Amino acid sequence: MSSELEHVCLVPFSEVAELVEPWLEHSAGARPSQGIPPHVTLLFPCPPDPDGVGEIVADVAAFEVDFREVRRFPGVVYLAPEPAEPFVELTRALWRRFPGWPPYGGVHPTITPHLTVAWHEKLDEAETDVASRLPVRGCAREAALLRRAAPERWESVARFPFRDASCR
Repeated sequence: MSSELEHVCLVPFSEVAELVEPWLEHSAGARPSQGIPPHVTLLFPCPPDPDGVGEIVADVAAFEVDFREVRRFPGVVYLAPEPAEPFVELTRALWRRFPGWPPYGGVHPTITPHLTVAWHEKLDEAETDVASRLPVRGCAREAALLRRAAPERWESVARFPFRDASCR
């Protein structure tokens, strides 16, 4: 897939920026300085179809999310969102709408919502630092569709505010 066709649909969480951005900037391939905010991914790759994405998220109500636990995939430290189910449901709904676009290109058989903290480098340090500052509460207020504009630059294509986009 060429870089001009790479898109991602995600739910941004500004509430965790101070906590995770230093680690993302140090290690992650998709950094806040490259236009990717701290987030939980809904669909990557995602088709460049703002109308289709908008149809799926149009009736989603904003919801509170707690980040209480740091977990790991091989080579990745991440925060586990609670509840995870709304993210799984949204990913499945997007995949049903776009059946040719499986989550993570079909590489991972299970949908595991996560907010990446660090990749490949300083994982132990990132885990210790972030775990010591939890829990953090966030509000899932919107989904966003981003596109890769250059090898290390992402830009917003569309934002989709959730219904009642405020949490308690």
